[in-house]
Amino acid sequence: MTDTFAHQAVDDAVGRERARIARELHDGIATELAGAISLFKVYLERQNGQPDETLTNVFEILEGALKAVRESLAELRPAAIGPEGVVVDLRRQADEFSRMYGIRVEISTVGTEDMVSTQQREVVAQVVRESLTNVRRHSGSTICRVRLGFAARPFLIEISDEGRGFGGGAPGGYGLMGMRERAAGIGGRLEVVSTRGRGTTVFLFGPN
Repeated sequence: MTDTFAHQAVDDAVGRERARIARELHDGIATELAGAISLFKVYLERQNGQPDETLTNVFEILEGALKAVRESLAELRPAAIGPEGVVVDLRRQADEFSRMYGIRVEISTVGTEDMVSTQQREVVAQVVRESLTNVRRHSGSTICRVRLGFAARPFLIEISDEGRGFGGGAPGGYGLMGMRERAAGIGGRLEVVSTRGRGTTVFLFGPN
């Protein structure tokens, strides 16, 4: 088996496992949380404007937990690339991300995606989405810049922030292993440069 086929097999296996976990989350904890929230809403509406403060706090915690689960589901089951291409899709997602979290996302492009395969576009989209999630969860930055460089071979994608950064290796929870696996699956590679207090940049290099 060639390296390309081996990477594809690994990527397929990872995709199947992510889909399985997503199904279990959706059919399990997400459904149970949604049911509990519905019951709480009924109860709170019956309190004539004087709901119990403790129960109100519990209700808010449940709503936050359901939101977090749904965000995880979206990351585990990313939407397929639309007919307008990965650049248009990412611009829409960046606008939504900015509205939801107050983090400005600036996307610039060099060249076009015409020579990039469907699988490569999917990896680009996944890496950008997961990088944005890391910016939101870990960096504390109020801005993220995404540069989609398709003019040369290999293509180069850069996602940078101005957040707290890190030193001595990436901390747990950054999801870098998954992004590196996806990059390897298309014959590319992923590198991360970060300086504590000065931000982080993720580089995705396409195949040669």
